[in-house]
Amino acid sequence: MHFKIVSPSACVDVENIQLAQSHLEQLGHTVSLGEHVFSQHRYLAGTVEQRIQDLKQACLDPDIDAIWCGRGGTGAAMLLPFLGEWILNKPIIGYSDTTVLLNYIAMHHGQSLHAPVFQEIAVKNLDNSPLSYDALKTISLLSADINQHGHYPLSSANGFAQDQHIEDVKILGGNLTVLCTLQGTPSALKLNQPSVLLIEDVGEPYYRIERSLTQLLQSIDTSNLKALVLGDFYQCPQKNVPQSIVEIVKEHLDPLHIPLYQCDWFGHGEVNRPFWLGKTGKIVGSQLII
Repeated sequence: MHFKIVSPSACVDVENIQLAQSHLEQLGHTVSLGEHVFSQHRYLAGTVEQRIQDLKQACLDPDIDAIWCGRGGTGAAMLLPFLGEWILNKPIIGYSDTTVLLNYIAMHHGQSLHAPVFQEIAVKNLDNSPLSYDALKTISLLSADINQHGHYPLSSANGFAQDQHIEDVKILGGNLTVLCTLQGTPSALKLNQPSVLLIEDVGEPYYRIERSLTQLLQSIDTSNLKALVLGDFYQCPQKNVPQSIVEIVKEHLDPLHIPLYQCDWFGHGEVNRPFWLGKTGKIVGSQLII
């Protein structure tokens, strides 16, 4: 496959990008870097114009199979007013701040792959391999048959999630804090059809997580929220809060009769298994099938 690396958010780690490029090329893939992938403008990977230019060129290049975002961080929301239909041309890979682009694309019927950012794939979760297991699964998903489904284990976290069979739901989500920054904008997350929302976060104390969850639930059509899946809330300080994240979220979902699940296979921790956003999936018992 031919991957184009772009940096729509914060400035990247040059060595980690180059290492990932080298290791991916050793596996027989082609890796091209966006012109401004190593640019810096304050804490961002270049100006808005530079970041949009790289993203648009990659999307319009017929030789490119998929676009891999170099890093999350912050800044992708600045690009939203300048996106066009061209953003739907190619699969976009990333997570964290890339949640901005992934959900925009997912809501406009493009291809969004929630997966590790490029600068992580040669330094994290390697297991004696030059690339992480999650990176290899990402490549596998991109080349899989369109009718092939991924199976992801879930654990029930409230009574409404017991023995559920939820069909024909749209898969949306990503980083909770980033999603909340979009609410109230033209690119806000909207649940226009029955959906399952998968959320994760990093470094946010529990009170901020609850505040973000409250905002999100009050800004979407919860009648279309058929289940919520909690991923890894990595290094989120509990401080003096006696309840767990699951217990806090359960307080909000139980009155709405919304099934709550938890899992440990996506987020900012060691494991970040890739999954498609925007596709139709289902929950059968303790499995999410996309």
